[in-house]
Amino acid sequence: MTDRAMMGAMRMGTTTAEVIGSRVIAAALGPSRPSARSGPLGPAAGPTGAGPAVRALAGIGPRGPEVPGPAGAVEPLTPQGIVDVLARLQAGADAGRRGEGVGPVNRLLSAVVGAAVDDVGADREFAAGMVTELAKRYLRAVRGHARGTPVPRAWQEVIDRWDPATADPGRIALAGGLTLVGLDLAPAVVSICTLLGRTPGPAERADVQTIIGLIAHRLEAAGAGDPGAAADDAGLGLLLSHHDAWRQAEHLWALRGRPSEAEVERSAMDWRAGLVARGLLAGPG
Repeated sequence: MTDRAMMGAMRMGTTTAEVIGSRVIAAALGPSRPSARSGPLGPAAGPTGAGPAVRALAGIGPRGPEVPGPAGAVEPLTPQGIVDVLARLQAGADAGRRGEGVGPVNRLLSAVVGAAVDDVGADREFAAGMVTELAKRYLRAVRGHARGTPVPRAWQEVIDRWDPATADPGRIALAGGLTLVGLDLAPAVVSICTLLGRTPGPAERADVQTIIGLIAHRLEAAGAGDPGAAADDAGLGLLLSHHDAWRQAEHLWALRGRPSEAEVERSAMDWRAGLVARGLLAGPG
């Protein structure tokens, strides 16, 4: 490539890179940066951080990039970046502002992301990647919903039902937690194991169970003292079905290299998760 062509490429208004199995759209980033596949992840930098190799992918500091606004922007690449984004969006999400999320789900994810990477028993590299990927998938659905582009059916149900004036925050949070586990967890396992060059095994399964347990614990804590919380016990029972979630991840892993079959399975997962969310949110209370 000539020097002039190289400079033209560096000035492109939009740069596309593959990071943690997901597409990152960086508006007007300037000079191109290393690919996500250019080297292994560095060691975690602190309980809610990520290695310098991860941060360098997007030229970000320890606190992650700016909030992804309506125009597209950059997806956060670290757990701390996710927490920062969710914190900045929280007021708008609580108020029901379009494109800023679902208040109870933002709060749930922020707590789970921080708790997962602080867990001393977790494989910090895998756990950090997992919770970051789960949150990114949710934020992608929020942005897509605001723009009117297709989003997963399950997230459509949750986002459409969120109205701070009329919705039950506990049920909304539960529906969001079930969607994270029933829809997003298995693809996240495939993405992160692929990125890290791993085959899903007992260690990864244990960390996935820890993450699901953290989601359930946060939902139980949020429902404490609520007289109507018992109505959602069946939903929490589904959420605590760790083995079902792991079997989904193993099945999707086995379908790698067979994109048509994998897409059929992901569509079926979305259909099931959507039915669960709709049934929960259409219930009394």
